Amino acid sequence: MAKSDKTRPVPLPDSWAKITVVLLDRHVAYLDRIAVDIRLEHGFAISRAELIRSLIEAASRSGVVLSDSADMKQMIETLRGVWSGGKPRRRR
Repeated sequence: MAKSDKTRPVPLPDSWAKITVVLLDRHVAYLDRIAVDIRLEHGFAISRAELIRSLIEAASRSGVVLSDSADMKQMIETLRGVWSGGKPRRRR
């Protein structure tokens, strides 16, 4: 099979930094469950890192100022308030 002469444009990536994050076992299990559900429903694999980046991106685009929160509990409640605008999809 001949290779196509068409080439895909190379997207210019954002700059990035590699960090280490320690998560609770329940957080890892949650990410893994989402990854499995996505694979079953949409037929592609997604990494934990991609899921974490998408959650951070959603929070940053929400317009919420998390620095107004005094602790993690307040941050969670703030984000829940913003993200609960729609009806959440429940697991089957």
